[in-house]
Amino acid sequence: MTQEPFLREGLKVEEARKEVLKEIKNVLDNFTIPFESIPLEDSLEKISSTDIFVKQNIPGFRASIMDGYAVSHSAKPQKGQYWKVVGDSSAGKPYTKNLSEGEAIAISTGSLVPDECSWVIPLEQIKTEMIKDSSFEKIHLIDDLTNSTWIRPVNDQLSEGDIVLAKGQKITPSIIGLLASCGISYISVFKSFKIGLLISGDELIKPGIDKSTGLIWESNSFLIKSIIKNLGYDINEISIQADDKFKLKNSLIELAKNNQIVISIGGISVGKKDYIKNIINEIGEIKFWKLFLKPGRPFAFGFIGQDIPFFGLPGNPVSAVVICLQILWPVFQVFSGVKNIETPFRFKIRINSDLKRRKGRPELIRSKLKVDQQGELYADIPPAQSSSQISSLIDSDLLIEIPPEQDLLKKGTYLWAQLFRKTIL
Repeated sequence: MTQEPFLREGLKVEEARKEVLKEIKNVLDNFTIPFESIPLEDSLEKISSTDIFVKQNIPGFRASIMDGYAVSHSAKPQKGQYWKVVGDSSAGKPYTKNLSEGEAIAISTGSLVPDECSWVIPLEQIKTEMIKDSSFEKIHLIDDLTNSTWIRPVNDQLSEGDIVLAKGQKITPSIIGLLASCGISYISVFKSFKIGLLISGDELIKPGIDKSTGLIWESNSFLIKSIIKNLGYDINEISIQADDKFKLKNSLIELAKNNQIVISIGGISVGKKDYIKNIINEIGEIKFWKLFLKPGRPFAFGFIGQDIPFFGLPGNPVSAVVICLQILWPVFQVFSGVKNIETPFRFKIRINSDLKRRKGRPELIRSKLKVDQQGELYADIPPAQSSSQISSLIDSDLLIEIPPEQDLLKKGTYLWAQLFRKTIL
């Protein structure tokens, strides 16, 4: 094999992403993203269409941080002091009477602290005994107190008027929990946009059908639909076509009628039956073609008509996944109304083995994030890196960024890596 020349061909990923987002934002300037009100429990991964403000302080009352006793005592209690226990305050059942100086109530964590009480004394610092000839308990402070009152303020979590959820913010499980704690049951979110996907290739047949030599089971639609689903979006319509220019053209036109974004996989390179670029130029415009990247060089971006973004991905599955993560994911976020676009978390990590490759293009290499016996992170790079091998994506946590001029990297070298993890909280 001849060495790929160290000659830039196509846009760098960063340049392509910037160009695409600029074009997309120009389109969206003339388009208002629709919104709807939905139940809070259905809002996971949705994008807020408005700022949501807190209508009252949360939790809204002074609450005990510890199990113990709330004492009516203006000054800091001192070791040896005692108080008469006149009642108790528990979760949902607050003590409602007034306390006089020298009185106390038993209190549990999270329970309301009466206004007269400036201190909660933990159980561990209290000795109790019965008052003679009485049904009341008496408590003694047996240790010196710290300066902590062990009382949460009425606005410990949020203050009235605070923004609890900003417009353009993705809704996560922790945000749902916070909104529920503020008494919010319905929220306004941007409606999902529709994505149309075209898969092309004479060699493709559906999984489950017996295949003859030269044919392959179509997998890209399953792979990319699942990736997009994991990113929080849905494919609305899928068309699978042979390499027939007439059928491909009609399919692209129909997808553009029914969806806000159209993606194709395959038919975007320079082969005899790679019709997609020419078709798009007939029914719209190709803005640019090719990325200075491995894998993923044969990529095209443009428009069908005036305002339907088109993304032409290569047929090799790993290449398609890489472009989906690098280019399409930010686009999806913009179409969703996301204010601050999320990109993969980048950090430097050492590789656990020598790496030899042909220099020429920047490369994104799949790898596994691991921890050694000393607790240090490292990247475990599998040998299989072909863009046609779907198996190389399994258990991959990282995309290691290899500079174009590098051809030999020694074990222990630190390289930039992109971390892909689904948000749990």
